[in-house]
Amino acid sequence: MLRWPSFIALYRNDAMPHTNTHIRDLDTLPVSTLFWRYAIPSIAGMLVTGLYAVIDGIFVGHYVGSHGLAAINLAYPLVMLQVGLGAMISMGAATRIAIQQGAGDMRAARGTLLAALALLALLSALLPALGLPNIDLLLSWLKADVQPQVAEQARGYLLLMLSGAGLTMGPMLLTYLVRNDGRPKLSTALMTLGALLNIGLDYLFVGVMGKGLAGAAIGTLLAEAVVLILALAYFFSPRATLRIKLGQLRPDWLGLWPILALGAPSLLMELNLALLLFAHNRQLLVWGDDLSVAAYAVAGYSESLFTLVIHGLAVGMQPLLGHAIGAGQPDRARAALLHGLKVGLGIGVAAWMAVQRFPAWIAGWYSDGSAELIEAGSRALRLHLLAMPLDGLVIVGATALQAMALTRLALGVTVGKTALLLPALALLPMAMGLDGVWLAMPMVNLLLGVAVSLLLWKQIGQLQGVARAESS
Repeated sequence: MLRWPSFIALYRNDAMPHTNTHIRDLDTLPVSTLFWRYAIPSIAGMLVTGLYAVIDGIFVGHYVGSHGLAAINLAYPLVMLQVGLGAMISMGAATRIAIQQGAGDMRAARGTLLAALALLALLSALLPALGLPNIDLLLSWLKADVQPQVAEQARGYLLLMLSGAGLTMGPMLLTYLVRNDGRPKLSTALMTLGALLNIGLDYLFVGVMGKGLAGAAIGTLLAEAVVLILALAYFFSPRATLRIKLGQLRPDWLGLWPILALGAPSLLMELNLALLLFAHNRQLLVWGDDLSVAAYAVAGYSESLFTLVIHGLAVGMQPLLGHAIGAGQPDRARAALLHGLKVGLGIGVAAWMAVQRFPAWIAGWYSDGSAELIEAGSRALRLHLLAMPLDGLVIVGATALQAMALTRLALGVTVGKTALLLPALALLPMAMGLDGVWLAMPMVNLLLGVAVSLLLWKQIGQLQGVARAESS
């Protein structure tokens, strides 16, 4: 077993590159080289972060079946609330600490770190205190009580996930802060360790011991507890720049509001996703049944793998594009944008072809062998993911607009997806039944894809025009 001091020692030289070298590379190296240098670690980090939910889905599908998949999908909006709160603290604290460190105020940065930990402790106590006494009301609100088997699995899962709310939020916060402390490799290693532990523990509790969704929750929480302990130990070690000492536990209480304000967009983004999941679940129960919800889980887990890759790609493109815009390099900005769009569309087309060609095989990842689940999951995959290339285009496009400081347009794309999807979910099933629920997302992605394409075409043309004017 790898001991904590050895684990830290592996990354003792894991420091951020010198600023001048970093900027020189952004100015001089080929855009294609820089693109993959940034995109590959970003994609890997996104995949590791998202593996927890996908791993749970695979084990639940194999060992519990369609009732388990339906239960976890119906209960998951509440887990997404916890994730959103964790993302709010993480992004808010990381942003504030980065600003304070940049200004050379290490004392203030340490105070913000301690304030974030105090806020984490408060929410870790508040969420179970509010949720556990009202578990039956929450299950009813989520429609997770539609069938006794579904209700039993969802109840066991939510009881544990609410009880361990701090273990859902804490690792996200600490790994963000470890990365901000100049240890990106250590942060990635901790997340990878958590994902690997989750696989082993899920197999033990769900596959071997047969504890169902409760077993999946236990495996997830134990894996996250290990990551939380190791990351927290790092900040008490001499390796940490923002080292925490027991005699200097002075949180910056006035920094709580800036943390919340800076992190609010991350919370809103996660709440938006939770709302869309909740809306889909509701309509699937109206026009279908719990098997339809299980089929949606199959499509949703598969979609999440694709979107994690595309998000990683977009996040990797962002610093290249943003730096080129800020440095007044329109030709390099145009090259970075075109490269990101081409790669994103290529991945989208490849993923779409795989889904359309092998839906039963993909659905089999999440199935206990049930022919009904594989058939329903295959139809959900083919219809719900019909516009995958355009979905990828929208994600990359929104990130590109944000990187070019076109914040209102980027926000309009994000908000527009929800604004269009909710009416589509309400209206399409009236004409098409259950298939209308599956086709709501592709139709919205088609409309947004066209709009984003026109916006980006305009930006590419403007960048090309500026580059020509500068060269003449």
